Amino acid sequence: MNTLWLAFGVGLISALSLPLGAVTALLWRLEARVIAAMMAFGGGALLAALTLDLVAPALHLGHYTAVCSGFLAGGLLFIALNLVVNDFGGFRRKVSTTIHHTRRESRRRLRRVLSHLNRTPIFEDLTDDEIARLAASVHPVFYPAGSRIYRKGDPADAIYVVFRGEVEICDVEGGSREPTHVIDDIGSGGAFGADSLFTGSPHHVTATAIQPTWGWRIPEAGLRQLLVESAAFRRNVRAWLEQPHIRRYLVDEQSLSEVEVDAWFEEALASLDAEGRLPDARPVERHAAAFRSLAPRLDRLPWLEELSSEEADWLSLHLVYRHYQPGEVLFREGDPSDRLFILEDGGISVWGSRNRLPSRYEAGDGIGVRAFITGVRHTVTAHVTRECGAWTLRREDFRRLLANYPDIRDRLAAYLKTPVIRTYLRQRYQLDRGTIDDWVSRALKAVRVGKPPPGLLGKGVESSEPTGASLAIWLGILLDGIPESLVIGASVSAAGISPSLVVGLFLANYPEALSSSQGMLEEKFPRRRILLMWTSIMLLTGVGAAIGKLIMDEASPVFFAFLEGLAAGAMLTMIAQTMLPEANIKGGSIIGLWTLLGFFCAIVVKAI
Repeated sequence: MNTLWLAFGVGLISALSLPLGAVTALLWRLEARVIAAMMAFGGGALLAALTLDLVAPALHLGHYTAVCSGFLAGGLLFIALNLVVNDFGGFRRKVSTTIHHTRRESRRRLRRVLSHLNRTPIFEDLTDDEIARLAASVHPVFYPAGSRIYRKGDPADAIYVVFRGEVEICDVEGGSREPTHVIDDIGSGGAFGADSLFTGSPHHVTATAIQPTWGWRIPEAGLRQLLVESAAFRRNVRAWLEQPHIRRYLVDEQSLSEVEVDAWFEEALASLDAEGRLPDARPVERHAAAFRSLAPRLDRLPWLEELSSEEADWLSLHLVYRHYQPGEVLFREGDPSDRLFILEDGGISVWGSRNRLPSRYEAGDGIGVRAFITGVRHTVTAHVTRECGAWTLRREDFRRLLANYPDIRDRLAAYLKTPVIRTYLRQRYQLDRGTIDDWVSRALKAVRVGKPPPGLLGKGVESSEPTGASLAIWLGILLDGIPESLVIGASVSAAGISPSLVVGLFLANYPEALSSSQGMLEEKFPRRRILLMWTSIMLLTGVGAAIGKLIMDEASPVFFAFLEGLAAGAMLTMIAQTMLPEANIKGGSIIGLWTLLGFFCAIVVKAI
């Protein structure tokens, strides 16, 4: 009985750091690297304690087969339960489990994409290798509700496939003075964007995600490469172009004459057969020469000032130009910031929900720049007050720009370090200093390697409701605690328990709760619920340790060794699958050293 209470008490002590970590997250926001270092230190200490206090004694008694069998069973059991819990939303308990789950879902969706492509006439008769090469260029996309996937007049540079959500296709952009006419609603499994892409013409409609939407983007580069390499794909595309609806599309939607359509078809079919390429039926409006002459006056866009001639030429060939009439809007309050605007001339008035903001815009000024960079929703509406022209930089082209030009990356990084962005996020979105510092740090890392700053709009899942996910997250946390309970139950003896194991468990639990609690706060979980979740896990860890000890006491020596291996295998799998990846994501290169220090300190404690 005394050892049962000892196991219960040790379980409580080792898990007491869970509510303590939650309280720390509620009161302070520690830097991610500090949390990562603590997590790695605890993981290293646990690895040493498991090796010295649980595995080594069982091996010393000669129970090799039982220990190894338990190891495999414990690891496989944890993996299986982890997959089940994650599928119900438990993956959101940690950044590492979220990333792993997202990658797993991406592979699942990729298989669905391949299945969908195989059933689409234009991709029929392709070999497995050709499909695989095309799939390598496909990447998953997420669009928050209200996002415009593309707008009328945008270049067609991809085909889109919807997996979850809904996309509305309208013949007039929502900001126009004309009434919006809904042409189609694209649901799960639907594809769109092919007509404009294969005919080389700008989109004649606007595609808007009317609810949070997940899908796949098949880029033009992958499709054009497939045209060059695959005779079957060329035959399919030729048959597709010869359908009557393509001619009607070019005449009715792209405003080409019958003569122009005939000329394009003749050139397209000839070049398709001879070179595996398709010419543009109607080029996108760029106004490239006008932008090149305006480029030296972009001094109110700090990271685009002093463009080299090569940079200005690249932008002039990728920016999309459009003429706006009075009464139209560039974007509305609450819209996701999917692009920024560079004004050529005319007048723009910016209104917030409470008051009119200063709106003295001149040629070369950027509109919606800070929202675009930070990836948030607009807090104002930009109205056209006088006839004007403007270029738009889309997010896809922003990504290519940063990948190609280091000088622009350096200027953008310098801009991110200024107080402008921090003040904007604090005043417009009421973000706390810790959240802003964390985003700026991640943004700088992304920009330095040629990627856009990560968007602040929801981390891939917007407006997450904590109520529905609370149970799943709690089950995920409990799953991480089950191996701990088993380890404690297996290690308690009449002589007591190893201090190194208690210290390792305590140190590992504290940063785990701290990190997960900060994520829950960002998802708007109530503070009381966060504390209740961690406190309940602490109590259940104590109860689980006592139950584990009771089971161990009734086991034969060989079965006892198997249970020890089971506990150690589950714990080691949890450390390798969730704890150390989490630490590496948050801390980077410092994690190896801190894991080593934790392992070393556990050995020192054991020796003492």
